[in-house]
Amino acid sequence: MTGSDKGEPSLNSLRRQIDEIDDHIHDLLMRRIEVARRIGEEKSQSRDVPYRPAREARIMRRLAARHHGIFPFPVAVRIWREIIAASLGVEGKFVVSVYVPEPLQAGLAYLTLARTYFGCQTPLLQAQTEAGVLRAVRDGKAAVGVLPIASDIHTARASAEPWWYTLTAGSGARPSIVAVLPWLTSAEAGGDEPRAMAVARVKPEASGEDISLIALESTEDISRDRIRKEAENAGLSLDWAATWTHGEQSTRWQLAEVEGFVAESDPRLASLAGALEREVTRFVNLGCYAKPGNGTEV
Repeated sequence: MTGSDKGEPSLNSLRRQIDEIDDHIHDLLMRRIEVARRIGEEKSQSRDVPYRPAREARIMRRLAARHHGIFPFPVAVRIWREIIAASLGVEGKFVVSVYVPEPLQAGLAYLTLARTYFGCQTPLLQAQTEAGVLRAVRDGKAAVGVLPIASDIHTARASAEPWWYTLTAGSGARPSIVAVLPWLTSAEAGGDEPRAMAVARVKPEASGEDISLIALESTEDISRDRIRKEAENAGLSLDWAATWTHGEQSTRWQLAEVEGFVAESDPRLASLAGALEREVTRFVNLGCYAKPGNGTEV
């Protein structure tokens, strides 16, 4: 007795269902890209970069919350990253500058991260220095720059100074930190998974679950514990990402990761500055990024 005799769908019938579903998915993709094109037309009079990393994070979290079944969620993330990237491409000119250092393996890791996050069709502009990436974003040759995760590890070959420190001296038009790559982390990879940061000339937005980056210039004699304690008193929970001391300066720059979204005008920053006014001479808000998702959460 065959499957069709039992009232069950035949193999050909199941394949026809797959074809119908594929057509429906394709129709929706074409519809989505048409809406993105119309958004681009609405923004055509503006010079703003179409990239909205906080909105992208909210889309991914919404998908994660509704995802179920045996379809792997990381695959869904990869599909949506391509959809989002294609939409950015039709909304306006979208080029990504990527730091590609030597040795080759390190450079390829950043290229792979950028290609996976920003899509297979997005033009990638390679730069051999961190300063080159920042220059491409600043001059409008690229909408987004992909750079190493900020840390105490820095070499003069990358740039004369850490890229995040370069941002502290920028004007109001300087790029801001807006995302980390990849968006979905793998528990199995541990701390060995390649990661990067994205910068763009866009105003940082809250995604709902964020980490803000605050750079501060201080005297050499103030301890991190003192800064952390005063930050807690001001209502800020922070940890340390990197430190930089210029050879000709008597002060020290530190980069702090602060839990939550912290705007330029956040009164908690003013409170912290007041508590440390003799030891911390300057605060610079460098942006924020949405907390990455975890593949084990779905």
